Amino acid sequence: MNWIQNLYETYEACAGAVGISGGEQDKMLLPIGHVLKKTNVAIHLRGNGTFHKAEKIDAEICTPCTDESESRTSGAVNSPHPLFDQIKHLTGKLYLNNLLKWQEYLKVTPEYPLAYKMISAVHKYLENGTLKNDLVSCKIVPDEKLFLRFCVSIGGQLEDRLWMIPEMWHAWHSYYKSENIEKRKTKDLCYISGKADMTYTEKHPKSINRTSGNAKLITGNDSSNFTYRGRFAKSSQAVTISYESSQKAHQALRWLIIKHGYRCDTQAIVAWAIDKVPELPNYYDDSYGIYESTKLTDSEKQTEAESVICTDYADTLKKTLPGYGGSDKLKTHVRRVAVAATDNATTGRMSVTYYRELAENEYLERIVEWHNSCKWYQPFMKDKDGKHKSGFFVGAPSFDRIVDAVLGKRRKPKDESYDKLKKSVRERLLHCVFNGERIPRDMINAAVHRASNPLALERTNEKVAVGRWRDWEQVLCAACALVKRYYHDYKKEEFEVALEDQRRDRDYLYGRLLAVADRIESAARYKQRSAEDARATNAIRYMTAFSQHPFRTWSMLFTQQLNPYIQQLNGAGWYLNQIEDIKALFNEGEYESGSALSGKYLLGFFAQRQKLRQKQEKNKSNNENGGVDNELDEQN
Repeated sequence: MNWIQNLYETYEACAGAVGISGGEQDKMLLPIGHVLKKTNVAIHLRGNGTFHKAEKIDAEICTPCTDESESRTSGAVNSPHPLFDQIKHLTGKLYLNNLLKWQEYLKVTPEYPLAYKMISAVHKYLENGTLKNDLVSCKIVPDEKLFLRFCVSIGGQLEDRLWMIPEMWHAWHSYYKSENIEKRKTKDLCYISGKADMTYTEKHPKSINRTSGNAKLITGNDSSNFTYRGRFAKSSQAVTISYESSQKAHQALRWLIIKHGYRCDTQAIVAWAIDKVPELPNYYDDSYGIYESTKLTDSEKQTEAESVICTDYADTLKKTLPGYGGSDKLKTHVRRVAVAATDNATTGRMSVTYYRELAENEYLERIVEWHNSCKWYQPFMKDKDGKHKSGFFVGAPSFDRIVDAVLGKRRKPKDESYDKLKKSVRERLLHCVFNGERIPRDMINAAVHRASNPLALERTNEKVAVGRWRDWEQVLCAACALVKRYYHDYKKEEFEVALEDQRRDRDYLYGRLLAVADRIESAARYKQRSAEDARATNAIRYMTAFSQHPFRTWSMLFTQQLNPYIQQLNGAGWYLNQIEDIKALFNEGEYESGSALSGKYLLGFFAQRQKLRQKQEKNKSNNENGGVDNELDEQN
């Protein structure tokens, strides 16, 4: 019961945030006995209960409910909500009787004078039976499924929207608790709060995750003797949860999912601190995103030096995440952190598919360790203005970028099979980050295969190379990060992000050769056309074949495809020297081996490619400042 107990404690700790909406109630922590409902029409009444006007404007509001009305099905007619509801319920006798009982309770309860006046006005209006005619007079078709909300204008009262008035929330909870909950005979130990002789409920809230529909986390529906398998005669023998504890735990989870949830279809993953301030650094973002989102002062953040080409944001997380950088800060991190994933088991059942509880400093340590062991060059995501920021940073890719590298893009906007696979990958990544589990090999193989097929990711409608190959570079960088983490996990082998020019690994060296071949052709094209050529080079075109048959493909590339470009570069002496230096590092017999390459070749390819890019930028800078382009000078 840890997960639900922690949610209950979170609601208790965040009691001060209940009802704070900033004008929009769809993201607020709801009071007990309330549910979010999408309403269609606002009925405006005067204080004496007479009709003023009706407006057809959709709005999601905080609606009072009973445990029966909240868990009702669409066809139910005997469980109306206490105040706001569909027309078919508002025009029924049961609704009016319930509203009258609430009104009579408030009449003798002096704590809620405003609530009494407003409930009286609504009851008097509906008792007159003019609702449908009034809607027609305002040119609104009185469809029975229209969900109505009420506004009551009372002199001296600025707020007339009943769903926005805190006194209305408290008035409903007080009435329902006093006249219903406390009078029930179903009392027992509450398994969440640990309190004895509490009124328990067998009908728990639904719609915890809005994309999950009406799915419930807890249900005792056992009409076919399936749930308990004959072990219990009734649900209370299995577990008892008090009405109040159930409400608080479910309201807290609903709020956390809406505010901080990482969602995909019916799956929601959320991490929170069991504290009055539940916010935490994101676990699913890339290193740069986490660095930028942490609420730190400028003095606590390391500023990026202009001379640094690719800032290592994975390393800066160690110094900038709260608790890192001083023992005095570390001692303050005593909060408990919970990480939970929920998903639909069926259309009406939701389950907790992952749960882990950690100390806050351990949570932060796990994030830092993941970002340092899975870091590589990563292209920046879009800025707030929707534009792509050029260049790279060093850090771990986001969960979404890893999903794209492993599964590719979805085939259509609504793709259930893709969503199912995506949810599985996201949950497996949770195990890697917080449980320290190894990266699954099938994910590595899929990412390496996709990165080795750049033509499948080419944006042929883009004329500029940056845009044309953006998708491939994102997949390539994510694949490199996963490969680096894979060898860290399985082989205890560490790879540097920068080029390791003395590493003698066969696959790594072949990747370096491919990068030099790519640079020779692109440099020759640039020199010939004096402009950027976005087409794929031969090295890129043959990348898939190269990964399977490196020696044979390299021989063909070097002797046939590269020869014209070498001539255009006047012999390309500098590049050929680089090739010879790389070939000299092969161990005897490995260069001629016909075996396929592992994911290491991507590391060598990108590291060498990045080194050549940096050299090119340096040469451009030297030329602009009146210096000498050493590389071109050697070629000529």
